[in-house]
Amino acid sequence: MKTSIPKTWTDNDLDSFIWIPTYATDEIPENNSWDTFATKDKLFLEKKYKEWGIPKEGSLHYMCIRPELNENLKSILLNFTEVNFNYNFLKLTPGCQLVWHFDTFATFVKYNGLNETDIDKVTRTIIMMKDWDHGQVLEIDGKISSHWKAGDSFTWTGHTWHGVCNFGPSDIIVSQITFL
Repeated sequence: MKTSIPKTWTDNDLDSFIWIPTYATDEIPENNSWDTFATKDKLFLEKKYKEWGIPKEGSLHYMCIRPELNENLKSILLNFTEVNFNYNFLKLTPGCQLVWHFDTFATFVKYNGLNETDIDKVTRTIIMMKDWDHGQVLEIDGKISSHWKAGDSFTWTGHTWHGVCNFGPSDIIVSQITFL
């Protein structure tokens, strides 16, 4: 489902974030795998990526988990004040992709003590923080999206397959909000 919120931020508001490099093909640390069903799902996906021949370098993305939000950015959370939620930001640089996957919600599961039967109640909304640029494509459950505007958001529930590719000249930055 696509909706939109008013853009109250500038690109400069995202400049202070500390971005942690992450590889989708190798996300679970060997010494701290969190023994949850969500981690098992993530390991399943990592195995698929190896079978598909996805190179580690192409799955590079950057995460910023729960940064302090300035006044301009707080608007992204206004629709979530009545629910239990978590948020982070994801940056996908030119030449990288988040290959076809479903969200495991591993962090949300761990910190909220969810059972596997609850996963169909977990919802993810992504808010596009920057306008679309050439070479940027998002696919959710077989529906292709491009030409988005900053503030456009997409929402899905549970294990919905999706992916995003950036073969364009500028970064894709999204806010990810996970909630019940």
